[in-house]
Amino acid sequence: MREETKYERYARKVRIFNGLKPDDVADIIHKGKTLHFQQGQTVFHEGTLGSNLFVVLSGQIAIYNKGKPIARCNVGDAFGEMAVLNQKPRCATAAALTDVKLFTLEERQINEILKKRVAVRFLLNIIHVLSERLECADARIAKHAEEE
Repeated sequence: MREETKYERYARKVRIFNGLKPDDVADIIHKGKTLHFQQGQTVFHEGTLGSNLFVVLSGQIAIYNKGKPIARCNVGDAFGEMAVLNQKPRCATAAALTDVKLFTLEERQINEILKKRVAVRFLLNIIHVLSERLECADARIAKHAEEE
C-alpha cells in the first residue's frame, strides 16, 4: 500500500481544498507561503485591512471580536477569508493560542487560482465554510434571544 502524499492529506484535511486533486492542491500551496507564530502573537487585528487568507497547518488560533473570543481554528481550518472576499477591514482579531504554522495566500494569488479550473471547487468550499459559520452565529443569536 502506498503512502499518502502531503498534498493528498491536505486535500482531505483542509476544508477549502476538499474535492481538489492533489496536483491542484500542490499548485495552490506553491503559490502561497508558510508563516510561523509563537503562542500569544497576533496574526492580524480587528479593523485593519487584510488581503490574506490563512489555513492552520499546526497549532490553534483564537478569533476575537471586541476582545471576546468568538471562535477557535484548528488544523485544516481557514480564517481571514471574509476581509479578502469583501475587501473590507477585518471584523476580528486572530492570535496564536499555541505555536502555529500557517499557510497563507494573498488576494493576488487567490485571483490567479480563480482563473483556473479549480476555481469553482475552491469557491464552493469557501462558501460552505462561510455558510457553516453563519449557521453557528444564527444559533448563538437564537439562544441569546431565548435567554432574554
